[in-house]
Amino acid sequence: MKNKGNSNDIQRALLDRARRYCALAEQCEDAVRQKLVTWGASPSDSDVIVAALQGEGYLDNERYAKAFCENKILTQHWGRQKVLYQLRLKHLPREVVERGMAAVGNEAYMAVLAEVAEKKRQELEQKTDDPFVLHQKLTAALVNKGFTLPEINQVILKNTES
Repeated sequence: MKNKGNSNDIQRALLDRARRYCALAEQCEDAVRQKLVTWGASPSDSDVIVAALQGEGYLDNERYAKAFCENKILTQHWGRQKVLYQLRLKHLPREVVERGMAAVGNEAYMAVLAEVAEKKRQELEQKTDDPFVLHQKLTAALVNKGFTLPEINQVILKNTES
């Protein structure tokens, strides 16, 4: 009987700790489960705690995916490919990821790409006069940020026509 009480006390303490963790910043279910493991929670305790957090509104994968996409694309200027890769690492369902990505409209996304491309172009123009090398390095830098070649070419062609 005492053992059962201790288990409930431990579960309550872990739930309180998980609530504080989720209140600090938006989290996904996978991150909370990993954190619970590091805190010593059993798989069954983790299931109960995650369900409670979801029921209380502390944990919502949809809300997390939307916030993650908006932050990484609009603030940190990542491309969609890099964002998708990072969200896959968090084991979010494909539908959740797609809805999160849709939170950032194509117009805003392309504006971010144009801004990043222009900034990088100015930086590279100080280092090289060769247009081929400039184009090659600019493309490589933008691919590295997670933008796709068709997106990059669309922005580069638009800028060269202007």
